[in-house]
Parts: sequence; structure tokens; C-alpha cells
Amino acid sequence: MPLSASPPNVFRFGLYEVDCAQEVLLRNGMRVRIQSQSFRVLAMLLKRRGEIVTRNEMKETLWPDGTHVDFDGSLNVILKRLRAAIDDDSDNPRFIETVPRRGYRFIAPVVATPIAAAITSLASAEAPAAVTEMQPVTKLPVGAPSRFSIPRWAMSSAAALLLVGAGYGAMYRYESQRTRIASISAHERTVPVSVRPSLAVLGFENNSGKQEDAWLSAAFSEMFATELSGDGQVRLAPGQDVENLRGTNPWPQSFSLDQQTTAKIGSALNSDWLVLGSFTALGHTEPGSLRLDVCLQRAATGQIVSEFSQVGTERDIFDLVSKAGDRLREHLGVTRMEERDVANVLSAMPLSPDATRFYALGVMKLRQYDALGARDLLEQAVRVDPKFSLAHAMLARAWSQLGYGQKSSHEVKAALDLSTDLPQQLRMMVQAQYFASIGHLEQVASIDRALFELYPDNLDYGLNLASVEVESGHASEARDVLARLRKMPALIADDPRIDLAAAASDENKDQALALLRSGAAKAAAQGKRVLYAQARRDECMRLLYGDHPDQGPAACNEAYKVFLAVGDRAGAADSLRLLGDGEGAQGHSAEAIATYRRALAYTEDLGEHEKTGAILNNMAIVLTNQGKLDEAEKMYQDARKHFEAAGNIANMVTALVNIADIAYLRGKLDSAEKLYRQSLELESKLDPSNPGYLLSRLADLELAEGRVKEAQLDATTAKDTLKATGGSQYYTAAMNELGYALKAEGRLADARSIFDEALAIRKKMGENGLVAEEQTEIAELLLDQRSPDQAEPLIRSALAEFEKESADPAASAAYVLLSRALLEEGKLEDAEQMVKRGSTLSISSPDPALRLPAAIQSARVEVAAAFARARDGKAAMPALQKLKVVAITAKRLGYFDLECEARLALGEASMAMNAPAGRMELSTLADEARGKGYMLVAQKAELLGKVSVEQVASRQ
Repeated sequence: MPLSASPPNVFRFGLYEVDCAQEVLLRNGMRVRIQSQSFRVLAMLLKRRGEIVTRNEMKETLWPDGTHVDFDGSLNVILKRLRAAIDDDSDNPRFIETVPRRGYRFIAPVVATPIAAAITSLASAEAPAAVTEMQPVTKLPVGAPSRFSIPRWAMSSAAALLLVGAGYGAMYRYESQRTRIASISAHERTVPVSVRPSLAVLGFENNSGKQEDAWLSAAFSEMFATELSGDGQVRLAPGQDVENLRGTNPWPQSFSLDQQTTAKIGSALNSDWLVLGSFTALGHTEPGSLRLDVCLQRAATGQIVSEFSQVGTERDIFDLVSKAGDRLREHLGVTRMEERDVANVLSAMPLSPDATRFYALGVMKLRQYDALGARDLLEQAVRVDPKFSLAHAMLARAWSQLGYGQKSSHEVKAALDLSTDLPQQLRMMVQAQYFASIGHLEQVASIDRALFELYPDNLDYGLNLASVEVESGHASEARDVLARLRKMPALIADDPRIDLAAAASDENKDQALALLRSGAAKAAAQGKRVLYAQARRDECMRLLYGDHPDQGPAACNEAYKVFLAVGDRAGAADSLRLLGDGEGAQGHSAEAIATYRRALAYTEDLGEHEKTGAILNNMAIVLTNQGKLDEAEKMYQDARKHFEAAGNIANMVTALVNIADIAYLRGKLDSAEKLYRQSLELESKLDPSNPGYLLSRLADLELAEGRVKEAQLDATTAKDTLKATGGSQYYTAAMNELGYALKAEGRLADARSIFDEALAIRKKMGENGLVAEEQTEIAELLLDQRSPDQAEPLIRSALAEFEKESADPAASAAYVLLSRALLEEGKLEDAEQMVKRGSTLSISSPDPALRLPAAIQSARVEVAAAFARARDGKAAMPALQKLKVVAITAKRLGYFDLECEARLALGEASMAMNAPAGRMELSTLADEARGKGYMLVAQKAELLGKVSVEQVASRQ
């Protein structure tokens, strides 16, 4: 068939492009995640654009005959998610119009293209690589294997910072829907880079020795850096890199340095030239007068190219630095700044000596990892000079390091508003800092790419661009940038940070580890201890949450010691938190608690909120594992308060969900649901397309309360969402919730299919604890199908794993399940032993979903024993009374599913003693269960009501 005759399969409207054949939705060339059903509705509307598509037509397309769902509710959810994916508003539609009582119509202009004509454009648009969010496998108390919850671990993140070299990369929970920026062509990557003169300002010694003049050393360094880089002709080593090197490999405080020292410094800072010197207060000539002595040395040879002095006053300190800068430019072979650039540099300077002093001292504190001290000084700087843009920017950085996200955003917005007249590089860096603070990674990437293209010899700009590409899910683009950096001159290409950034972009675990170790080796050889610590910390994280958790602690401990040695207490706390996470994941609870408390000592001393909240949250998970729910809940609450102070909604939700899980464990279903829904509302503000985990938890709760239809809808949505955006651990948990709902409806074959698929995924994950949990799900379903002989070996296999992992709650539930299988096989004594073990393990648990099933099975065994040994129904009366109490308790707490189980057992036992009363109980139960959609319970009750008294007695 000719291409022109092909039906349209690719549609373009606004910023969007839709490929119906591949089920791909792009926005400005970037793939947008969209659920399959929402995509099918979009395709239907596009193919019939301008026409009304009725709800019935949509239903027929989405659900085949025989499908039992809440059509209206489900369709509303699908349309809501579709509108969210294409940024449409039902009240003010740009694309999809609602036609009341009739249907929907696509109203925007559409360009339709046959598939063959669109292949080229689509082929160039790669799907974004998934951002791997590493989560430790945790062992949380579970009500039963069919009620498994996975706690949410908090990770403190590092905000994008102004005037700082690449540091510890933040872990983001979201993927930015950023505009795809065209990859650099092969031709561009081979064009030689024009390398500018590179210079490091090492600092100026205070010759007067007066403490009140010490601030001038930092002030001169900052002002020289700003003045010499003002027009972009010279590449400056970041001040933080200079300070890190000074702290780990100090050099003599002298007017000039020997060749061996200059060579080492030049290599470490990727600099050809070094500027250093001293200053002297000349109070005897004029109050506030200064003499600045400047030395310019070649790093490689140590040659002193120029030595000169400049005299001025504190009040005219910029003029003094400007004149000295002009003389340095002559020796560096670059032209003097134009008047426009001079004006821009002047606007980057504070207006008064007091503002200069506070700013310089604040920046120095930041570089010495004292964010609290820096905050106080920088607040004074902006108070003295409210229009000083860079002071606001650095104050934002201090607030960010202290974990105050909202205050940081406020300051960086002030910096942005005042940045109009800054030199180009500083202005663009402030803009990038602002967009990073509000999560607009597409703008950050655009600015970083522009900076890198303007100054391709600037390693920090390239690393910043690679980092934001990784954070946005574009690892291949990050690798393109890093490949360019590796083609730079050796001083740049051999920087350890390139390997660290490459590790973040590499999806192969082994290759990423190799890159981290390569970066660590380079950092060690170059004397870059801070980078070495960062590499070891990142290596620790990879190991702990990868295939070799036993190797992680050594890397974490070494990172901790180095961070502490260089004065970076926040880095030390990060390393300890990671170590605690690993110990908790391995079941070493006491060690984890002790490690977390060591980390807290550092963060609380720093006055920091973000990291403190993460440590508290993760320590609470370990306490939950120990059954210390009161302590855990208080700690979760404290973590939430710290996250709130930090303005971190994502981690606030994390803590709130964990608090909800505690309420659920205690059987407080109403409180748990309220907290889950509150969390869902908060999370929708962050990412309305990704409510998967919370909906999974809600589905579990709804099913426990007997709301089967709601549970199935939420579980389906959770499963579909997490398949695209969540890790396998959360995805399979959502699959199980859907399996439970299908089983409750009596659709055992469908449920088995779901459980089998989840089992295959968990086996591929290599997580034995999760595999064991899935085996118990399948075993319980086999018992519902009256196949105890097939269920027993699965349960025993799972039990071995639970006992190996010391997972008492899971083991308790498995013992109870094994007792049920043995009882149905007629192995009464074995069933008695197993239920006793399960009951013993559940005694200390506050979770009704763990204790009540144990009580029900214990009563079943007692009834069977009474009939088997005494042949007298009177001996079974205490067990019947126990079942009545369990049923009443379950009803009071709101557990409809457990109430049904207790009443089923009670009805079955009553049939052997008083058949009419038993049948009445079972008939009532069948009606109630059927009314709530619990068809499996209804079917069991009806079946039991039809058997004869003799049959019941023989089964007991």
C-alpha cells in the first residue's frame, strides 16, 4: 500500500505528539508517562477530533464484555489522569471539552501524519532513562503475609548551590517533565575547545596580625574572583575547591610559594596561574588605609611573573581590587574589561564595608562547613545591604544546608530579582539556582547547557549540566556531556568528579561501582580528601543497596572519618545515616539505633532540619521493626516537624505515611485512612500522576473494612502507576493488593495469575524475603481452593526464610497459615503445634490483623480437638465463645474481613452442635458478605450451610 494511503497514526497538537502505534506521548520531544487506558481514550478522541465521543463508546473500547468494574468512577479517574498528562483543565479546556450528558470532544487543532512519515521524528526521541531510587529492603511487622506494608525511607537531598563545585548528588523522588534539548552532534564533540587562562585565588595573609582585620583576607579573595571572572576571559577555580584543598593539604602562609608547592596546587585546582599575597593596615597614615601586596605565579614552574603593591582604603576596597585586577590582566594576556562589564562587576559588589565584611565572613563560614555561623553573618549582610544579590544567594545556600527549603527559596528569589545587572555568568548561575529551588529542572538544564556552551572549558558547568540531566532521567545526555569533558586537557579530564558523575549516570551496577572506585583513587592521588570521602560515601550507598551489602560499612566508615577530619560534619552525618540504614536493613537493630544517634549528634549540633528528619524517620523504621510503636510514632512525628521546617513536602508525606502505617498496625483504621488521604492530598501537589504507594495502602485498608469495589479500583490504579514509576518492591506490593481484591470477589484464577506474576518479578529481584511472602499468598489461595497438600510445602519454604531473617510477624502469620493447611489435611497434632508457635509470636504485637487470625485458627483447632477426642460438643464451647469474642472485636475495630473469618469458623462449628442455628448464622453471613462484594466468603458460607451435620463433625 502506498505510504500516502496509510491511516494517520501520529498526531500533533500544541506541544504534544502522539504515536498511536507505539502508545507514546511526547511533549516537546520528551516522553510523558501516561497510563494505557488514558492513552487509548486520547487516541480515540484524536482520531475523531471535532466529534463527540460518548462515555458508552469509551466504556466499550476500554472494557470488554464481562468486565465488572465501577465504569463511571473508573472512567472519571482515567479522564482526570489524561488531562493531567496533557496539562488540560476541565473547567477551562484547551484540548478536551466535556459535552454535558453526551460525552467528550477534542477541540484543539490537530496535525495528523501517517506512521511511515513520522518514523524519523519519533526515532530521535528516546524515552528517558529511569531514575533509580535506591531503597533498602526492610523487615516491618506485618499483620499477615497478605497485609505487607513497605515503610518509606527518607533521604536528605542537596540543593543546587551557587558558586560551588559538583558535590554530593541529590536523590530525587520525581522525574521532571523537562523539554528535551537536542544532543550535541558528533561534529560538535570533535571541535577543539578554546581553553582560557585558568587561575586560582589562594588568599591574602593578614600582615598586621589584628583579628579585626582578618575579614579582609576573605573579602580580597572574593572580590578578586568576581573582578577577574567578570567578563569571562579568565577561568577561576571555585572558592570552595580552594578552601577544601587548604583544609586537607595546607600550604605555607607566605608571599610566594616554591615550585613543588605551586605545581601540586595547580594540578589539584586545574589552574595555570596562582594569585596570592598579603595586606597591611596602614592606620598611621590614614584611618582605614590599606596596602595590598599581590603575587602572580605560574603553577607549573613556580615562576613569579609579577609582584606589585596597591594602596587604598577599606571604603574604596573595590577600586583597590579593580586596579590590581587590571595589572594582573596585563600579565595574563587578556584585555581590560569594557565599561559595561566594569559596571556589572560593580553591581555584584556590596555597597558598604560592613556588608562586605559580613558577606566575606559568611562565605568563609560556608566553605568551612559552618552553615549556622554563615547564616547569621549573611543575614547581617542583607540587612545592611538589602540589594546585594550575591549575599541573598549565599544566604539561600546556608538555609538550604540547614534544611530550610522554604527560606532558601525565598532568599534565592530575592537574589534573582536583584540579579539583572550582575555579570553574565553570575546572573545565569543565580537563575539556575532559583529554578532548581522550585524544581524546574528543564530551565536549570537550559541554563547549564548555555553556560557550558559559552564556557566549554569550565569543568563545573559541564558537571552541573551532567548532574541535572541525570536528575531529569536523561542519563544518555549526561554521558554525552561527560564524554566532552574527558576530551579536555589532562588537568580537567583527570578530575575525579567526572568519574563520580559518570557513576551516577551509569545504570550498570558493576560499572558504576568501578567508576566510583576510579574516582576515589584519583582523588586520593591528587590529595582531594573531600572528593575521596564523597566517592567512598557514594560507593557505600551502592554497596548497601546493591548485591554486596556486607562491603558497604567499610566504605561508609572511611567516608565518615575523612569527612570528620576535614570538618564536614554534615557529610559525616550522611555517612553515618547510610551506615544505620544498612544495619537496619540487615536486621541489626541495636547497632542501627546507636549509629543513627551518632548521626543525630552532628545534625542537631549543626541546627540542620533536612538530614535530622531523615535520620529520625529511618531510625523510627527500625524501632517499628522492634515493635516499639510508641517510640517510633513519636520519632516519625518529630521527623515530620523537621521536614515541615525544611519545607520538604515530599519527606513530610514520607513521615506522614509511616505514621499512618503505625495507626494501621494498631488497628486504628479510621485514623489510618484519614492520614493516608491527607498524605495523598499533599503528594498530589508534588506529582499528581504518581499516587501509587498511597493508593496501594488505601486499597489494603478498604479491603479490610469490606469495601471491595473501592479496594479493587485503588489497587488497579496503584498497580498501573507503580508499573511505570515505582520500584519493583512497591509495584509487586500493589499487585498483591489487586490479587487480594480479586480473591475476595471469588475470582481465584485471576488472583492466582496476579500472584504468579508478582512471584516471578520478586524472584528476578533476588529478594528472598519478598519471594517467601509471595509464596504464602499463593498458599493461602490454594487453601481457599481446598488444596492444602499443595499449600503446605510453599508455607514451609517461606517459614524457613522468615526464621532465617528473624521476621517474627511474618513467621507468626505463616505458622497460623501452616496450621490451617495441616488441619485441613487431618494432621490435628501438627496443626496444634503450629498454631501455638504462631500465637506465641503474635502475643506482643499490637496488630489486630496478626493477633485475630491466630485466635481464629486456635479456636478452630480447639473445636477439632474437642470432637476428635471427647466426641462431645460441650468440650468445644470455650472455643466457640472465643470465636464470638474475636468476631465482636473485629467488628468493633472495623475489620470486616476478619469478622467474616471468625463468623465462618463459628458457623462451621455450630453446624456440628446445632445445625439450624449454624445454618442461620451462615445464611446471614452470606447475605452480608455478598452485599459488600465479598463473594468468596459468601460462597464459603453457602457451601458450609449445605453440608450435613455428619460431614461437619467429620471435618472438625
